Amino acid sequence: MTDRALFVSTISCVFFLAGCADAAGRRLVSPLKHKAAPDFELTALDGGKVRLSDHRGKPIVLAFFAFG
Repeated sequence: MTDRALFVSTISCVFFLAGCADAAGRRLVSPLKHKAAPDFELTALDGGKVRLSDHRGKPIVLAFFAFG
């Protein structure tokens, strides 16, 4: 790795990590943490409907993507 690439990588990491805390050094936490997600309905790949509320109490991973 060149000196310039190392410098840019280091500076990028410093700015990224600095953005993870506020001025007092505390972690920033979203006001939405521990709040229930609003219910919504999506169309599944097979054409059926899927509601978030149908899976209440189960771990859910959402992956949004589009075909173009």
